[in-house]
Amino acid sequence: MEAMTSTSTILLGACSALVIYALGAIIITSCSSEARFWRQQEWVGQQERWFAGFWARVDSLTGTRAMVHDGYSRLSKEGRPFTLPQFNDKPLLLLPPSKIKDLIAKPDDEINLLMVLRETLATKYTGDNDLAEDPFHLDVVRHQLTRKLPLMTRVVHEELVLGFEDQWKLDGDGWTTVATMKTCMNIISRAANRVFSGEQLCRNQEFLNHTREYGNGVFRNAAVINMLPIWLRPMLGPLVTYSNGSHVRMCQTIANPIIEERVQQLRNGIKGEQNTDALQWVIEEAFKRNNPAELDPGKICRRLVRLNMVAIHTTSITMTNTLLDLYSSPRSDEFVEGLREEVSRVLAANGGAWTKAVVNDLVRIDSAIKESIRCSSLGIVGLTRMVTNPAGIDLGDGIHVPNGVKVAAPIAGIHRDPKNYENPDEYDAFRFSRSREVLDGNGQILDKRAQGIVTTSDAFLTFGHGKHACPGRFFASQEMKLMLAHIVMSYDVKIEGSRPKNWDVKGACVPSPKAKIMVRRKQ
Repeated sequence: MEAMTSTSTILLGACSALVIYALGAIIITSCSSEARFWRQQEWVGQQERWFAGFWARVDSLTGTRAMVHDGYSRLSKEGRPFTLPQFNDKPLLLLPPSKIKDLIAKPDDEINLLMVLRETLATKYTGDNDLAEDPFHLDVVRHQLTRKLPLMTRVVHEELVLGFEDQWKLDGDGWTTVATMKTCMNIISRAANRVFSGEQLCRNQEFLNHTREYGNGVFRNAAVINMLPIWLRPMLGPLVTYSNGSHVRMCQTIANPIIEERVQQLRNGIKGEQNTDALQWVIEEAFKRNNPAELDPGKICRRLVRLNMVAIHTTSITMTNTLLDLYSSPRSDEFVEGLREEVSRVLAANGGAWTKAVVNDLVRIDSAIKESIRCSSLGIVGLTRMVTNPAGIDLGDGIHVPNGVKVAAPIAGIHRDPKNYENPDEYDAFRFSRSREVLDGNGQILDKRAQGIVTTSDAFLTFGHGKHACPGRFFASQEMKLMLAHIVMSYDVKIEGSRPKNWDVKGACVPSPKAKIMVRRKQ
């Protein structure tokens, strides 16, 4: 009996301590300068109901789009920011479009993108935190890959063609139903790794499977970790992310011998000029560091796997959305006919060879993809930055944002604003190509680049904007344009019924993995 009383006393004391701690935390945070800032802001999603703030955070899991459109229509258009609740996280301050230029003009020591990426991907637990500290492999993409795109066009097209034959497996002339997202990701993974990893690894299905599953795991596990209370993350984080390490180890088993051979060649003074791929560029950059740890094959492989993660999933989502938007449109036949005419004409004018010049001239193909990005953007909000200036930042018109607050832009509202786009709720495949096909008096195109997919602006923000715009968008654009051109020239595609709905989850918009299309060889 005495033991039971003692146990009850301990439990009661523990519960009392937790209550006191919770109340203390509430009092401290509610009195902080940041808390006072949030109380002064205009919020969305907080309906007249009990525990409105709690339910608004819960609603943000799947209702972010509706909240953003509400805030954009009521507040953004008047030049006022609004606050977006976040599940188990600090809220976001969404800035009006008029303040985007002021935001991106701020120096990196006042607003920070890297901190946001680390939080989003939970790099402390999903692995490779050391790579997040020094991601020089991304600089390789920014400088080497973009510059050498003309050398990549033919081999990427070659790998895409082989990928379609392998994934869509069409026999005869009949219709076949395929999983859109799954097959797009498999095809893109193969083609991208021709450039990232070289011919040998890009055709190793086991390597591709593990790089792909690693990326799936990082995004999935990061989402789970970010929904956990902060105090639980050190305990559960390693358990949630356990499978990530197994995929990396399998990739290392396959790739390390190839990496070791290339490293040894460089040590022997043999330049790997025959290897025009990111793996070779990363190895060469590692040599310049004069740090033996950077030449460890396992670490180089981790950089390679990380490149796959940031490149393949976003491209696959974009390509899936493009197919769903294009072939579910009431004007699908008209659009596809126009795309086929363009590809045939441009190829014929360039001798039938797939070159960078051919890809650049496919303005309708470019437009069809860009329009899908506008309509079905992966991010409902974007340009997210953490304010790191201890004094906060001033954005003009009385908008002062204190240190520690995350700010972002309401992409979903901007991309559907009638002031930016005529009939914004309609998918118009040639919206961005019409002006690029207008000729001047000398027969030259008047507006060749301004509407291109890689061009960011205040009204097109999926790739970011300013100095931190996505550096991989040039390669991704070429890959997607080659892919769509091959599809329209080689296949007939249809969707039964209406377009499968995308899933909105925590501010991201992704195609349903159950979405399917029907394909056959072009008749």
